[in-house]
Amino acid sequence: MKPLPGTKNARIGPASKNKLAAARLFYATGFVLVLYAVAALLAWNLGRGFWSPLALFVKNEAPPPATFTLVASGDVMLGRRVADAMEKKGRFYPFQQVALLLQAGDLTFGNLESPLSRQGTPLPGKGIWFRGDPNGAGALKMAGYDLMSVANNHTLDYDSPAFLETLAVLRKAGIEPVGGGKNNTEALRPVVKEVDGYKIAFLAATEMADIFWSWEYPRMLEAAEKQPGVAALKKEQLENTIRSLEGQVDLIVVSLHWGTEYSDYPTPAQREIAHSLVDAGADLILGHHPHCLQGMEFYKGSLIAYSLGNFVYDRQRRPKCQEGLLLQVRFQGPWLQEALIYPVLIQNEQPRLAAGSEADRILQRTAVLAKELGVSLEVRDKVGIIRSNSSE
Repeated sequence: MKPLPGTKNARIGPASKNKLAAARLFYATGFVLVLYAVAALLAWNLGRGFWSPLALFVKNEAPPPATFTLVASGDVMLGRRVADAMEKKGRFYPFQQVALLLQAGDLTFGNLESPLSRQGTPLPGKGIWFRGDPNGAGALKMAGYDLMSVANNHTLDYDSPAFLETLAVLRKAGIEPVGGGKNNTEALRPVVKEVDGYKIAFLAATEMADIFWSWEYPRMLEAAEKQPGVAALKKEQLENTIRSLEGQVDLIVVSLHWGTEYSDYPTPAQREIAHSLVDAGADLILGHHPHCLQGMEFYKGSLIAYSLGNFVYDRQRRPKCQEGLLLQVRFQGPWLQEALIYPVLIQNEQPRLAAGSEADRILQRTAVLAKELGVSLEVRDKVGIIRSNSSE
């Protein structure tokens, strides 16, 4: 037998042989156990989605929440002279200059202030009636809209038949109507959309739901158990709906058709309602109806845009009614990061992005109105910027 190194010619006795065998078995067993532990740890990491051996030594950190964008416009009216322009210049005419901005949102929302129908008769005594072509629904979808509020004082201008057709053509085009339905259950039901795994609930209501114009036909706009119509702005009802969504959705957006026409300021009652809805859980409030822009406010981390003004509309007597705002709100997960404010000018029934001194004028007025509500608006490259920490 060849002697072990260092033993020269020494011979190994039986006892030494037993010790050597035991040592070899011990080290072999330990090596196997180490290999088994490494393999088990690697398999555990692979099962968690780590495909690099470096994951064994690198601390696992969750990726940041997804970022997504909500775009919102003010009033969209496809009747009267807008309807004439669409017939002469093509149904997409009103959106040609702004479609890229609308399409930039993961979700795009607006207030549709006209029925889209050839049916129905005007509500007696109302005096102002809007009605657009049903093909307008396709133009809205092409422009980028995903949801439209119908909770306002004009979608029932031609009574229930036109209103119900409006809901149908919107859905057929792939646009979810919010704040109206064939009965009160449907009108009050939130519409929930999902973006990157986050669920966003939309609600819409109008404070004009209890209005009627003729004692001979006292048809109010509010939906009832057996009557089509819109959701009424009832604070406690909205609060309860918002609270009921807790734990089911990540964000809640509330559209409100409210306020005083042609006024630059929200009323104290509006601010109280908005704050109460935020307290209940609303993350973003979008206002319209005054036909002109108003200020914006941050309250407990939620953004309140009291009026975005007109967006698609025909010529109005007051110059400020030809100006509006397009809002682009950026979220990271459920947290609002910033709002970009694009100034809009309506010319010849067609909104376009304001430029030069026109943009400066619109943004300066918006900044003044926002400052009165405690919000600082930064202007950069003709775009207003409000960040979530810009309000105390």
